[in-house]
Amino acid sequence: MSETRGRVHLLNQYLWPDSAPTGIYTEMLADRLTARGFATTLVGGGGSYRESTRPAPATPIVRLRAQRGRRGSHVSTLGEYWSVNAAFADYIRREVRAGEVVVISSAPPLTIHLHREIHRQRAIGIYWLQDYYPELLRGVWDYPTPIRSWLGRHWHRHLGKWDRVVKSAANLGYHAANAAVIRNWPTLDFSEPPPPEPGTALYTGNFGYGHDVASFVAMCERLRAQGCRITVRGDGPGVARLPAWIDTRPPFASAEELHAGLLRHAVHLVAAHPQIRSAIFPSKIWNSLAAGRPIEASGFAGEMAAELEATLRAPWREHRAEWEKLIADKLSDE
Repeated sequence: MSETRGRVHLLNQYLWPDSAPTGIYTEMLADRLTARGFATTLVGGGGSYRESTRPAPATPIVRLRAQRGRRGSHVSTLGEYWSVNAAFADYIRREVRAGEVVVISSAPPLTIHLHREIHRQRAIGIYWLQDYYPELLRGVWDYPTPIRSWLGRHWHRHLGKWDRVVKSAANLGYHAANAAVIRNWPTLDFSEPPPPEPGTALYTGNFGYGHDVASFVAMCERLRAQGCRITVRGDGPGVARLPAWIDTRPPFASAEELHAGLLRHAVHLVAAHPQIRSAIFPSKIWNSLAAGRPIEASGFAGEMAAELEATLRAPWREHRAEWEKLIADKLSDE
């Protein structure tokens, strides 16, 4: 492997064979960098978010020993966060050298503090902000404003110490001089999509704390009145609250099943929460755009609605090239 373009470490809590979206994006970026001549290493915590049978990435994976949490248990999840974060810090101290680039995603969220370990090694730290947790936590507990303000200041203070913060969507709640927006992209190829089955609508993936059940059900009722059959292939706490007339099943087990399901359905659904506008943005929308299917959205308001409009116009084929340029520029600065 050529190291002429520099060494890059990409760290994410979950990696193959798991199918967490943050892991899939991290792997796809790593494979792009590897193919373009960077010496690239994937580093994961070894836990499991969502099972799958997808192919392994081309880039080698370093798996760290860390506690494995149980999804649905806040205490167990927090324990995994602490354990993975500690394992990442140890990896940085052992393996990262001066002038190298470390890209760390917001999975787990405690990684915002790892700029300290990276800079001790005189390396370059890029934080990949996929989820803005001070706002996302409101979906679990609408905690008091003073605590929310303190947590926001804490996050902003630490995010401000990274060499670059790359936001996957403009609505995410960090806005500072070191922030840039590089949106996500499709994870599947839809070069020649066939016609869908008429009168079908599909929601896939997590339906959790950042999604509003009431507005989603209202959208589904409107589509149902128009003759649409609604299917949800997902998981998360919101799924159990959906009415029985929505066909609810577990997530697709493989990339092939997901690909076929997206093509089979005529309309794709995305959901947000009108009171939680700066926490997340649904990455699933990029596959829907690539498949050429119309999108129906619920719960989008304010800056999140504005980001939805920007997403529909975004040149997603160029987004990984933007990442490559950013990393190459940071390496050349050294």
